[in-house]
Amino acid sequence: MANGYMGNLLNVHLAEGKISDEKLSDELCNKFIGGYGLGARLLYDRIPAGADPLGPDNILGILTGPLTGTPAVIGSRFVVVAKSPKTAGGWGDANCGGHFGPHLKFAGYDGILFYGISSKLVYLVIDEGKPELLDATDLAGMGVTPLEDLLKKRHGADCEVCSIGPAGEKLALTSCIMNDKERAAGRSGLGAVMGSKKIKAVVVKGKMKVPLNDEAGMKDLKKKILKQAGGGYQPFNKYGTAGFTHDSVISGDGPVKNWGGAGTTDFPSEQARKISDDAVIGVEGYKPYGCWRCPVACGGRMSQKSGKFALEFNDGVGHKPEYETLAMYGSNLLNDDLPSIIKVNEICNNLGLDTIAAGATIGYAIECYENGLLSKAQTDGMELTWGNAEAIVALTEKMGRREGLGDILADGVAAAWEKLGKIGTEYAVHVQGEEMPAHDPKFIPGLATTYLVTATPARHTQGGELLTPVGFDEPQPDKYSYSGQADIHSKLVAIYEVVNAAGLCMFGTLCYPIQSLPEQLSVATGQEYDMEKIYQIGMRIYTMRHAFNLREGLNPLTRNVPGRMIGDPPLKEGNVRDITVDYKLLIKEYLEQIGWDTSTSVPTDETLRKLDLDFLIEDLRKVDP
Repeated sequence: MANGYMGNLLNVHLAEGKISDEKLSDELCNKFIGGYGLGARLLYDRIPAGADPLGPDNILGILTGPLTGTPAVIGSRFVVVAKSPKTAGGWGDANCGGHFGPHLKFAGYDGILFYGISSKLVYLVIDEGKPELLDATDLAGMGVTPLEDLLKKRHGADCEVCSIGPAGEKLALTSCIMNDKERAAGRSGLGAVMGSKKIKAVVVKGKMKVPLNDEAGMKDLKKKILKQAGGGYQPFNKYGTAGFTHDSVISGDGPVKNWGGAGTTDFPSEQARKISDDAVIGVEGYKPYGCWRCPVACGGRMSQKSGKFALEFNDGVGHKPEYETLAMYGSNLLNDDLPSIIKVNEICNNLGLDTIAAGATIGYAIECYENGLLSKAQTDGMELTWGNAEAIVALTEKMGRREGLGDILADGVAAAWEKLGKIGTEYAVHVQGEEMPAHDPKFIPGLATTYLVTATPARHTQGGELLTPVGFDEPQPDKYSYSGQADIHSKLVAIYEVVNAAGLCMFGTLCYPIQSLPEQLSVATGQEYDMEKIYQIGMRIYTMRHAFNLREGLNPLTRNVPGRMIGDPPLKEGNVRDITVDYKLLIKEYLEQIGWDTSTSVPTDETLRKLDLDFLIEDLRKVDP
């Protein structure tokens, strides 16, 4: 088995209660690296076309990469994969940090695949290579925070836990999978998939070492890389992503008033400062937190022991809200009450809600209410007005527990729009069921391509001009010169496909030279990597995830395009006023660049052969996207 891998996958057949090991193939690892690269290849074969995402034929995978749990910078990530119930039954994945991913490998496995549906609520324990399914009926309805404490008492303080809260158990499509009580595999509605299979938690424990091709060389390489810190290292280290809230909102990158407003007029600097940088780390008891062996440590914990938004758990100690939460629950809702956002963050962590999806859906509901499309009777008596912190907190709790209006909103914007009679179409900002994250294509036009074409829609972590790594020296044209962007975009996409598949944190690429990516893979695995090979493998993974959607009859070129996402009509105020993104030209040139048909999005036979994906040729000739 190649170095960097434990060499084993765990197959868990829930209906039968059977567990078996599967040897990991060298060929698959070499071609698809790990993480969602490996997941896309395996699930393409193992999930039948047309399977119900919440039914027994779907497969839920938890997968690591070859750099997870190694001295790599920063090797703490894992991914969850499945057919998504949120995005029209397309490919679903969610990426997460914390401590769970490395400890899954230390317990002896590169990944777990769950098949079928259990007859009762269960949880999986892997203790030093020995897996066991246990009854979880006594854990039903528990929040993530007390659940993790309980399981650590039951199985030892040295175990790590990933789990779902009540939102996942109740199949809310905005639900996610949590670990470290605060780290979320947040997108694609995969908490609902875990809930549909009646899996409450996975507990991993072990001290096995990840085999490396050159362990001493890997440690020396890490020392060299750490000395090259630059780019965003200082702000990430001091503030985490909270350091960017003010500037993002004022520049036009961050959401304001459900994407219909402008920071300069609707949420000006004095308000944005209240939920950004020094205000956030100035909260009582603030202490930095890092994922497993992370030199950046962008997370944090803080106290909020009194007041109307006092925190419920850990003697009033909670977790620092990150940029996406601060923006989606702050500027997006015209809410400058930081204590309320800290409280909402705790609620979402405990109930297992994606803060991006939840904040966006509440924004839709508020705008409908403000414009007379929702009555007070429909909002359970709440005044859903912009900036109403008490109502925002209360509605988040209702969403996580599927109560009242929260039951309608718990499946996200697209589902709420349908259930409410298709009211406020302009206000329902999503792409194929996925709410837009807190970065605006009107400010970074390349995001339009990323949001509209990538296998998982509306995802800022999927590569593109938002994420330009340290050391990426390709000349970049003006962002509003829409022609000529395709080569740069395709390379950035490919880089982050490999970053995500390898088990690295993307923030590491924004702090340390990108050339360390092939270097670390080479030293860890013993295989030779350079940037050209990274581009090749990255595009192979990208195309493999896309093929899953094509087989389901999903052509990304037919996805809905929210007017507010691309400036149609353009904003009249703010830094991105008068901007309408020429997304059609961006996407056309991009598809030509990567060798996909500009109408069907089906890759050409030549493209598939170049990517060593010949086996897809016959399959994709049959699709009718």
